[in-house]
Amino acid sequence: MNQFYHLAKISVLNPEEATSILFSKGWNVTIAAMVLTAATCISTILAFIPNPDISEEIRANGLMFSPIGTAVIVLMSSYLAAFFIARGGTWFGGKATFGQILSIMAWTQVLQVIFQTIVVMILFIVAPIAGIMQIGFVILGVYILISFVKAAHGLQSLLMSGILVILGSLFAFLGTGLIFGGILNRFL
Repeated sequence: MNQFYHLAKISVLNPEEATSILFSKGWNVTIAAMVLTAATCISTILAFIPNPDISEEIRANGLMFSPIGTAVIVLMSSYLAAFFIARGGTWFGGKATFGQILSIMAWTQVLQVIFQTIVVMILFIVAPIAGIMQIGFVILGVYILISFVKAAHGLQSLLMSGILVILGSLFAFLGTGLIFGGILNRFL
């Protein structure tokens, strides 16, 4: 547990060093996928805690608004984003593999669970502060992801890394939309 805490702390304070520590753990694609799946499920549960009153009408309108549907969409988008960020990084001279980028995606999702847990606890104490904290944690999470990708690919510019993450995520969301659109059209 001490190593977990240390890696989480270093991830916030020095993402480049945390990338080296994470890669030294030797996660393969299977381990990264398991961590990503578990963290995504927990993150989805935490995201739905503040909104238990989602009406049955909204839930009946589609899988997308259910916790399970949300987790599936986030997972599929995360896998596609890891693929596009790994591939796109090589175009910019990067050297990270799909497995390394998937490990980064998994670890940043674990950090998201930590951040969401703090927000949910604050939500029950002082709700307005929880909203502000959530925005701050999203910004921090994006910065950490971009910094991890920069370190993993060995890129020189945080801006280039940010563009890579944004484009990879955009292609991932478009790909997820096309996949789910095709599935829905097939069954409707």
